Amino acid sequence: MKMFKKVFKYDFAYVKRFWWIITASVLGISFFGSLVYRFLAVFDTTRASAQEMFLYVSGEIFLVACFIAVPVSFIAPQILCYVRFYKNFFTDEGYLTFTLPVSRRTLFLSKVVNTVLWTVIHAALMLAAVAIVITIAPVPDRGDLLDLHVWEAIGRFFSHCWEGVGGWLIVYIFEGILLAVAAAWFTCSLISTCVTIGAVVAKKHKILAAFGVYYGINMASSFLMQLAAGLGVVFVVVPVTDLLVMGDFSVNTICLVISLMLLILLLMEAAVACLFHFLALGKLERKLNLS
Repeated sequence: MKMFKKVFKYDFAYVKRFWWIITASVLGISFFGSLVYRFLAVFDTTRASAQEMFLYVSGEIFLVACFIAVPVSFIAPQILCYVRFYKNFFTDEGYLTFTLPVSRRTLFLSKVVNTVLWTVIHAALMLAAVAIVITIAPVPDRGDLLDLHVWEAIGRFFSHCWEGVGGWLIVYIFEGILLAVAAAWFTCSLISTCVTIGAVVAKKHKILAAFGVYYGINMASSFLMQLAAGLGVVFVVVPVTDLLVMGDFSVNTICLVISLMLLILLLMEAAVACLFHFLALGKLERKLNLS
Protein backbone atom coordinates (compact mmCIF):
# COMPACT_ATOMS: atom_id res chain seq x y z
CA MET A 1 0.00 0.00 0.00
CA LYS A 2 2.87 2.39 0.77
CA MET A 3 4.43 1.91 -2.66
CA PHE A 4 1.03 2.22 -4.31
CA LYS A 5 0.52 5.63 -2.69
CA LYS A 6 3.92 6.84 -3.90
CA VAL A 7 3.37 5.67 -7.47
CA PHE A 8 -0.19 6.97 -7.54
CA LYS A 9 0.95 10.39 -6.32
CA TYR A 10 3.18 10.81 -9.37
CA ASP A 11 0.50 9.53 -11.75
CA PHE A 12 -2.06 11.90 -10.27
CA ALA A 13 0.31 14.89 -10.34
CA TYR A 14 1.08 14.25 -14.03
CA VAL A 15 -2.54 14.82 -15.06
CA LYS A 16 -3.11 17.54 -12.48
CA ARG A 17 -0.54 19.79 -14.17
CA PHE A 18 -2.69 19.94 -17.30
CA TRP A 19 -6.15 19.51 -15.80
CA TRP A 20 -6.23 23.00 -14.28
CA ILE A 21 -5.84 24.43 -17.78
CA ILE A 22 -8.67 22.22 -19.01
CA THR A 23 -10.82 23.25 -16.04
CA ALA A 24 -10.30 26.96 -16.60
CA SER A 25 -11.06 26.51 -20.31
CA VAL A 26 -14.26 24.51 -19.73
CA LEU A 27 -15.63 26.90 -17.10
CA GLY A 28 -14.64 29.95 -19.14
CA ILE A 29 -16.18 28.58 -22.34
CA SER A 30 -19.37 27.66 -20.45
CA PHE A 31 -19.66 31.15 -18.95
CA PHE A 32 -18.94 33.19 -22.07
CA GLY A 33 -20.87 30.77 -24.26
CA SER A 34 -23.91 31.24 -22.02
CA LEU A 35 -23.61 35.03 -22.30
CA VAL A 36 -23.34 34.78 -26.08
CA TYR A 37 -26.41 32.52 -26.18
CA ARG A 38 -28.40 35.05 -24.15
CA PHE A 39 -27.25 37.82 -26.51
CA LEU A 40 -28.31 35.83 -29.59
CA ALA A 41 -31.67 34.96 -28.03
CA VAL A 42 -32.72 38.63 -27.77
CA PHE A 43 -30.99 39.83 -30.95
CA ASP A 44 -33.35 41.27 -33.57
CA THR A 45 -32.01 40.26 -36.98
CA THR A 46 -34.75 42.11 -38.87
CA ARG A 47 -33.36 45.54 -37.96
CA ALA A 48 -29.67 44.73 -37.73
CA SER A 49 -27.00 46.54 -39.67
CA ALA A 50 -24.19 44.81 -41.55
CA GLN A 51 -21.81 45.18 -38.62
CA GLU A 52 -24.41 43.87 -36.18
CA MET A 53 -25.10 40.88 -38.44
CA PHE A 54 -21.38 40.19 -38.54
CA LEU A 55 -21.36 40.12 -34.73
CA TYR A 56 -24.42 37.88 -34.77
CA VAL A 57 -22.86 35.36 -37.15
CA SER A 58 -19.58 35.45 -35.21
CA GLY A 59 -21.52 34.78 -32.03
CA GLU A 60 -23.25 31.78 -33.60
CA ILE A 61 -19.91 30.36 -34.75
CA PHE A 62 -18.44 30.89 -31.29
CA LEU A 63 -21.49 29.27 -29.70
CA VAL A 64 -21.21 26.20 -31.93
CA ALA A 65 -17.50 25.94 -31.07
CA CYS A 66 -18.36 26.14 -27.37
CA PHE A 67 -20.92 23.36 -27.51
CA ILE A 68 -18.42 21.17 -29.35
CA ALA A 69 -15.39 21.97 -27.20
CA VAL A 70 -16.99 21.34 -23.79
CA PRO A 71 -18.16 17.72 -24.46
CA VAL A 72 -14.95 16.90 -26.32
CA SER A 73 -12.92 18.05 -23.32
CA PHE A 74 -14.31 15.07 -21.40
CA ILE A 75 -11.78 12.76 -23.07
CA ALA A 76 -8.79 15.05 -22.42
CA PRO A 77 -7.86 13.69 -18.93
CA GLN A 78 -8.32 10.14 -20.17
CA ILE A 79 -6.00 10.75 -23.10
CA LEU A 80 -3.37 12.11 -20.71
CA CYS A 81 -3.72 9.00 -18.53
CA TYR A 82 -3.45 6.61 -21.48
CA VAL A 83 -0.46 8.47 -22.90
CA ARG A 84 1.29 8.15 -19.54
CA PHE A 85 0.34 4.47 -19.40
CA TYR A 86 1.84 3.84 -22.83
CA LYS A 87 4.99 5.89 -22.23
CA ASN A 88 5.70 4.36 -18.80
CA PHE A 89 5.29 0.78 -19.97
CA PHE A 90 6.00 0.52 -23.69
CA THR A 91 8.57 3.16 -24.60
CA ASP A 92 12.14 3.70 -23.48
CA GLU A 93 10.77 4.87 -20.12
CA GLY A 94 9.62 1.31 -19.58
CA TYR A 95 13.19 0.18 -18.92
CA LEU A 96 13.29 2.54 -15.95
CA THR A 97 9.70 1.81 -14.87
CA PHE A 98 10.25 -1.93 -14.60
CA THR A 99 13.46 -1.48 -12.61
CA LEU A 100 11.57 0.26 -9.79
CA PRO A 101 11.10 -1.82 -6.62
CA VAL A 102 7.37 -1.97 -7.35
CA SER A 103 5.40 -4.89 -8.71
CA ARG A 104 3.79 -4.57 -12.10
CA ARG A 105 0.46 -5.26 -10.44
CA THR A 106 0.90 -2.14 -8.29
CA LEU A 107 2.08 -0.04 -11.24
CA PHE A 108 -0.89 -1.08 -13.34
CA LEU A 109 -3.37 -0.60 -10.49
CA SER A 110 -2.06 2.92 -9.97
CA LYS A 111 -2.68 3.75 -13.63
CA VAL A 112 -6.21 2.32 -13.52
CA VAL A 113 -7.22 4.08 -10.31
CA ASN A 114 -5.73 7.33 -11.60
CA THR A 115 -7.71 7.11 -14.86
CA VAL A 116 -11.00 6.23 -13.14
CA LEU A 117 -10.53 8.98 -10.56
CA TRP A 118 -9.83 11.65 -13.16
CA THR A 119 -12.81 10.48 -15.21
CA VAL A 120 -15.07 10.94 -12.19
CA ILE A 121 -13.50 14.32 -11.35
CA HIS A 122 -13.95 15.56 -14.89
CA ALA A 123 -17.54 14.30 -14.92
CA ALA A 124 -18.14 16.54 -11.90
CA LEU A 125 -16.57 19.41 -13.85
CA MET A 126 -18.95 18.74 -16.73
CA LEU A 127 -21.88 18.93 -14.32
CA ALA A 128 -20.54 22.27 -13.09
CA ALA A 129 -20.39 23.48 -16.70
CA VAL A 130 -23.99 22.37 -17.25
CA ALA A 131 -25.00 24.20 -14.06
CA ILE A 132 -23.40 27.41 -15.39
CA VAL A 133 -25.18 27.08 -18.74
CA ILE A 134 -28.68 26.42 -17.35
CA THR A 135 -28.27 29.29 -14.88
CA ILE A 136 -26.88 32.00 -17.18
CA ALA A 137 -27.98 31.10 -20.73
CA PRO A 138 -31.80 31.41 -20.39
CA VAL A 139 -33.12 34.96 -20.67
CA PRO A 140 -34.93 35.91 -17.42
CA ASP A 141 -38.55 36.99 -17.87
CA ARG A 142 -38.81 38.92 -14.63
CA GLY A 143 -35.93 41.35 -15.04
CA ASP A 144 -33.61 39.27 -12.89
CA LEU A 145 -29.95 38.74 -13.63
CA LEU A 146 -30.23 34.95 -13.61
CA ASP A 147 -33.01 32.57 -14.56
CA LEU A 148 -33.66 30.01 -11.83
CA HIS A 149 -36.66 28.34 -13.47
CA VAL A 150 -34.61 25.30 -14.43
CA TRP A 151 -33.34 24.86 -10.88
CA GLU A 152 -36.87 25.22 -9.56
CA ALA A 153 -38.02 22.52 -12.00
CA ILE A 154 -35.17 20.23 -10.94
CA GLY A 155 -36.07 20.82 -7.30
CA ARG A 156 -39.72 19.96 -7.98
CA PHE A 157 -38.66 16.80 -9.83
CA PHE A 158 -36.59 15.51 -6.91
CA SER A 159 -39.34 16.55 -4.51
CA HIS A 160 -41.88 14.46 -6.42
CA CYS A 161 -39.44 11.55 -6.55
CA TRP A 162 -38.92 11.78 -2.80
CA GLU A 163 -42.65 11.84 -2.21
CA GLY A 164 -43.05 8.77 -4.41
CA VAL A 165 -40.19 6.53 -3.27
CA GLY A 166 -38.79 8.23 -0.18
CA GLY A 167 -35.32 7.13 0.90
CA TRP A 168 -35.03 4.81 -2.09
CA LEU A 169 -34.13 7.90 -4.11
CA ILE A 170 -30.82 8.08 -2.22
CA VAL A 171 -30.23 4.39 -2.95
CA TYR A 172 -30.86 4.94 -6.66
CA ILE A 173 -28.52 7.93 -6.78
CA PHE A 174 -25.81 5.93 -4.99
CA GLU A 175 -26.25 3.00 -7.38
CA GLY A 176 -26.15 5.39 -10.33
CA ILE A 177 -22.83 6.80 -9.12
CA LEU A 178 -21.46 3.26 -8.72
CA LEU A 179 -22.65 2.42 -12.24
CA ALA A 180 -20.81 5.46 -13.58
CA VAL A 181 -17.62 4.44 -11.75
CA ALA A 182 -17.96 0.87 -13.04
CA ALA A 183 -18.43 2.22 -16.59
CA ALA A 184 -15.26 4.31 -16.19
CA TRP A 185 -13.40 1.24 -14.90
CA PHE A 186 -14.68 -0.83 -17.84
CA THR A 187 -13.54 1.78 -20.37
CA CYS A 188 -10.15 2.13 -18.70
CA SER A 189 -9.61 -1.63 -18.51
CA LEU A 190 -10.69 -2.13 -22.12
CA ILE A 191 -8.39 0.55 -23.53
CA SER A 192 -5.51 -0.56 -21.30
CA THR A 193 -5.96 -4.11 -22.58
CA CYS A 194 -5.96 -2.94 -26.20
CA VAL A 195 -2.86 -0.78 -25.71
CA THR A 196 -1.07 -3.65 -23.95
CA ILE A 197 -1.94 -6.24 -26.59
CA GLY A 198 -1.04 -3.87 -29.41
CA ALA A 199 2.29 -2.98 -27.81
CA VAL A 200 3.18 -6.59 -27.00
CA VAL A 201 2.16 -8.11 -30.32
CA ALA A 202 3.37 -5.42 -32.73
CA LYS A 203 7.06 -4.67 -33.11
CA LYS A 204 6.35 -1.45 -35.01
CA HIS A 205 3.33 0.85 -35.27
CA LYS A 206 2.17 -0.13 -31.80
CA ILE A 207 -0.37 2.70 -31.60
CA LEU A 208 -2.04 1.61 -34.84
CA ALA A 209 -2.05 -1.97 -33.59
CA ALA A 210 -3.70 -0.82 -30.36
CA PHE A 211 -6.43 0.97 -32.35
CA GLY A 212 -6.99 -2.19 -34.39
CA VAL A 213 -7.24 -4.35 -31.28
CA TYR A 214 -9.57 -1.81 -29.67
CA TYR A 215 -11.85 -1.82 -32.70
CA GLY A 216 -12.02 -5.61 -32.74
CA ILE A 217 -12.52 -6.09 -29.00
CA ASN A 218 -14.96 -3.20 -28.77
CA MET A 219 -17.08 -4.62 -31.57
CA ALA A 220 -17.11 -8.07 -30.00
CA SER A 221 -17.74 -6.84 -26.45
CA SER A 222 -20.46 -4.44 -27.62
CA PHE A 223 -22.22 -7.26 -29.43
CA LEU A 224 -22.02 -9.55 -26.40
CA MET A 225 -23.18 -6.83 -24.01
CA GLN A 226 -26.09 -5.90 -26.28
CA LEU A 227 -26.99 -9.57 -26.54
CA ALA A 228 -26.85 -9.96 -22.77
CA ALA A 229 -28.89 -6.78 -22.31
CA GLY A 230 -31.49 -7.99 -24.79
CA LEU A 231 -31.77 -11.38 -23.12
CA GLY A 232 -31.96 -9.67 -19.74
CA VAL A 233 -34.82 -7.46 -20.91
CA VAL A 234 -36.73 -10.37 -22.43
CA PHE A 235 -36.23 -12.92 -19.67
CA VAL A 236 -35.83 -10.72 -16.59
CA VAL A 237 -37.00 -7.12 -16.95
CA VAL A 238 -40.26 -7.76 -18.82
CA PRO A 239 -41.43 -10.69 -16.64
CA VAL A 240 -40.54 -8.84 -13.43
CA THR A 241 -42.26 -5.66 -14.68
CA ASP A 242 -45.40 -7.60 -15.61
CA LEU A 243 -45.38 -9.29 -12.21
CA LEU A 244 -45.04 -5.96 -10.40
CA VAL A 245 -47.79 -4.35 -12.47
CA MET A 246 -50.24 -7.24 -12.15
CA GLY A 247 -49.47 -8.07 -8.53
CA ASP A 248 -50.53 -6.16 -5.48
CA PHE A 249 -47.13 -5.12 -4.19
CA SER A 250 -46.20 -2.29 -1.90
CA VAL A 251 -44.08 0.65 -3.04
CA ASN A 252 -41.16 -0.59 -0.94
CA THR A 253 -41.28 -4.00 -2.61
CA ILE A 254 -41.28 -2.47 -6.08
CA CYS A 255 -38.42 -0.14 -5.17
CA LEU A 256 -36.47 -3.06 -3.73
CA VAL A 257 -36.84 -5.07 -6.94
CA ILE A 258 -35.72 -2.09 -9.05
CA SER A 259 -32.73 -1.59 -6.76
CA LEU A 260 -31.78 -5.26 -7.05
CA MET A 261 -32.00 -5.09 -10.85
CA LEU A 262 -29.67 -2.08 -10.85
CA LEU A 263 -27.34 -3.96 -8.52
CA ILE A 264 -27.26 -6.94 -10.90
CA LEU A 265 -26.44 -4.60 -13.78
CA LEU A 266 -23.67 -3.06 -11.67
CA LEU A 267 -22.20 -6.47 -10.87
CA MET A 268 -22.27 -7.51 -14.53
CA GLU A 269 -20.50 -4.32 -15.61
CA ALA A 270 -17.93 -4.69 -12.83
CA ALA A 271 -17.34 -8.34 -13.80
CA VAL A 272 -16.58 -7.42 -17.43
CA ALA A 273 -14.31 -4.60 -16.27
CA CYS A 274 -12.52 -7.00 -13.93
CA LEU A 275 -12.04 -9.46 -16.81
CA PHE A 276 -10.32 -6.87 -19.00
CA HIS A 277 -8.34 -5.59 -16.02
CA PHE A 278 -6.74 -8.95 -15.32
CA LEU A 279 -6.31 -9.67 -19.02
CA ALA A 280 -4.18 -6.54 -19.40
CA LEU A 281 -2.37 -7.30 -16.13
CA GLY A 282 -1.60 -10.82 -17.30
CA LYS A 283 -0.04 -9.48 -20.48
CA LEU A 284 2.09 -7.07 -18.46
CA GLU A 285 3.19 -9.77 -16.05
CA ARG A 286 4.39 -11.99 -18.90
CA LYS A 287 6.11 -9.15 -20.75
CA LEU A 288 9.74 -9.59 -19.77
CA ASN A 289 11.33 -7.09 -22.14
CA LEU A 290 10.53 -4.09 -24.31
CA SER A 291 11.94 -5.34 -27.58
